Amino acid sequence: MGNGIDLKVIWFDEVEDLLEILFCCSNGCFSGQAENYVTHVALAKLANTLSGFPSCPNDSRHFELGTFSPEHADSGVRMHFHGLDSVGHAAVDVKLRGDACEGLGEIESVALRIPIEAAAVDTFVRQLRTISKTIGAGASLHKAK
Repeated sequence: MGNGIDLKVIWFDEVEDLLEILFCCSNGCFSGQAENYVTHVALAKLANTLSGFPSCPNDSRHFELGTFSPEHADSGVRMHFHGLDSVGHAAVDVKLRGDACEGLGEIESVALRIPIEAAAVDTFVRQLRTISKTIGAGASLHKAK
């Protein structure tokens, strides 16, 4: 995986419209991955949430996939997209929780910041909207250089 965020379909259920995705993230120093079950609706909501980001220097968007409840077996991904300064620099803060994680900061969790650019977010949104029920289909948000 490169630096940034990668979502890849690793399993799907035609009947339930359920996708299992592998969510990978890295900022070059820290990295993590989690497997999550999502629907096409959830991916469409993520695309809609991120569409047009950043619209102004203090723009902020939040999105969560999976769960952060230790009572549930599924993992969780939290993403906080936000502006860093008045000249348009932006980042996404990512928090991951693995299946066996009791809480953030515990074993099988990671938190990291990835600098991003508006054009990369636009590409990521387009890719999210075209993810199909095909093993290997996915979307990538590349880290700013």
